[in-house]
Amino acid sequence: MTVWIDLLILDNFCADASLLYCAVKTVRGEAKPLRILLTALLGTALGVGYTVFRLYYTVPQPVEVLMKYGVAAVLPWLAFRAKRRRAYAVCSLAFLAYMSAFAGILTALFGSPSPEAGDTLVYTVAGLPSGVLVGAAVLFALFAARVGRMLARRARAAAVSCRCKLVRSGKCVTVRALVDTGNRLCDRRGRGVPVADPVSVLDLFGGSFFDPRAFGGELAVTTVNGASSLRTFRIDALEIYYAGRTHIIKDVTVALGSRPLAGEYGMILPASFTEEGSIAKGGKGNEVV
Repeated sequence: MTVWIDLLILDNFCADASLLYCAVKTVRGEAKPLRILLTALLGTALGVGYTVFRLYYTVPQPVEVLMKYGVAAVLPWLAFRAKRRRAYAVCSLAFLAYMSAFAGILTALFGSPSPEAGDTLVYTVAGLPSGVLVGAAVLFALFAARVGRMLARRARAAAVSCRCKLVRSGKCVTVRALVDTGNRLCDRRGRGVPVADPVSVLDLFGGSFFDPRAFGGELAVTTVNGASSLRTFRIDALEIYYAGRTHIIKDVTVALGSRPLAGEYGMILPASFTEEGSIAKGGKGNEVV
């Protein structure tokens, strides 16, 4: 029997890392990539070393079973931290279950090796190590889940409104705001800029509303209708009441709309402002001039 050591190492490492990640997520543990990869590396070293050892020495069946399943049961205990031992036990059982299912699939695939394979121990499917395929499947599922959550958050944000409080120099007003993913305005600090209805924020200025010195500058805006500019002012804090929580953003630049907003809304928020602890991050946008 011929063993390709490079494929064996790659196969074991990818399979161990993938199955450990699945086991940790099964018990809702914190799957830290570095910790899982180091544990998978340890499992690979033990697995490859034991495979090479068996090429030269005969191991009794009870010892072989103890080595395989004993090591497999211990690896999940190193892959994450849990407050309860029960979580470690369940994680070990999940890892053993995933490993057995994976072994069953390999048995189905390679149970009747082709004559061309001879006495070679095959670890590939269509030229790729089976562990790599499992790892690719797990990464694809992880990526798909994250993309799905991102699209779901954007869909919720695009169709939601919330109540906001603007605080400026001891004065405050409360408005109904529309969350708009199309609002990508940014100030020179790279922070998102809400657009307010002039009538809705009139009480923040008192008698100085028509005083140019009450505003901090202008924001250049480019739309399908052409280029224009909006006056801006700074507020001390913006309180956003969203999803049963209060999000407070300090020192916010607000743009004053050139015309009253349609409907019941007094302000248009960037979608990022509805995220927990949100402050719009830098990106391409307009700057205060």
